[in-house]
Amino acid sequence: MENKLTKSLETYLLAVDKLLETKESIIVKDVANYLNFGGATTADAIKKLREKGYIDYEPYGNITLTSLGKEAAEIKKYRHNTITKFLNKVLDIDIKTAEENAEKIEYSMTEDVLKRFVHFMDFMEQCACSEPKWVKSCQSTLNSGELNPKCKSCSGGCCCNNK
Repeated sequence: MENKLTKSLETYLLAVDKLLETKESIIVKDVANYLNFGGATTADAIKKLREKGYIDYEPYGNITLTSLGKEAAEIKKYRHNTITKFLNKVLDIDIKTAEENAEKIEYSMTEDVLKRFVHFMDFMEQCACSEPKWVKSCQSTLNSGELNPKCKSCSGGCCCNNK
């Protein structure tokens, strides 16, 4: 069976991960209550996650994440946080709106585009220029609706010290 997760199964996986952060053991009912979903629907999703190798679970027993499940949850959270940071810090969108839109954006991208986006953001955070000048110029343009006069005549010198 293919290991790729649907958006729905990722929701369940992240709920299991979140619940296990605060509780030593959880059961299907805990996940259903956390998500405010029906027990039968949740049990079906938990079974699918088990079949795909993301969780360990026996009917009416405790649910735990496998190493594959832990890794998938961490990747999902990291990607979500990266997109949220971009929306908040680069595009100057308030954090609540950024959080709400990050998931929508993530699920609208192909896997390759998402990987490249996350790589770009990782690069930007590790770059010696703690905040490239073009980020501030972009934010200024977003707020004023006008392109900064320096940017209009830029030949690479005002926004990037490398040219």
